[in-house]
Amino acid sequence: MAHRFTINSTIQGVSIDEFKRLAADTSLHEAVCKRIPGEKLEIIESQINGNTYTLRRAYNLDVNIPDIAKKLLKDAFRLKRTDITDLQALSSTIELGANLPLEANCERSVTGDDQQIHITLNWQVKVKVPLVAGMLEKHAEGEIRKFSDVEIQIVEDELKKNLSI
Repeated sequence: MAHRFTINSTIQGVSIDEFKRLAADTSLHEAVCKRIPGEKLEIIESQINGNTYTLRRAYNLDVNIPDIAKKLLKDAFRLKRTDITDLQALSSTIELGANLPLEANCERSVTGDDQQIHITLNWQVKVKVPLVAGMLEKHAEGEIRKFSDVEIQIVEDELKKNLSI
């Protein structure tokens, strides 16, 4: 059985209409990607087709291990992420693929009003390692929460930068 958890976040000072307008521009998403902590970012696909935006990328996670271990493990923490977003409904599916025995996916939704937006991330994580899967899923949750917090802060900064232009 997969481990499930939810992340909720609110960004003040950005209306849902402003968010919808900015989210329809691929440059915003790409700017966020470039600021996520990691190495060797590769944006594989970033395109809007009708009301659907597809963003596929890969990068090495900036995990907290000694540099010598990072060199030995090379691309062991390479993450492949696909976000498919319905720009009208402001909902997305996110799939994470890694060079690890991990399956992680998320249903993201953005709601709001003329003062703020609210982001909900419903995650499902499954680690395919017998005996220690539960412990590793909890650890994966901690890492996903940490990176989600960083990403949401970057999104807020990029939105507000674009609104002040």
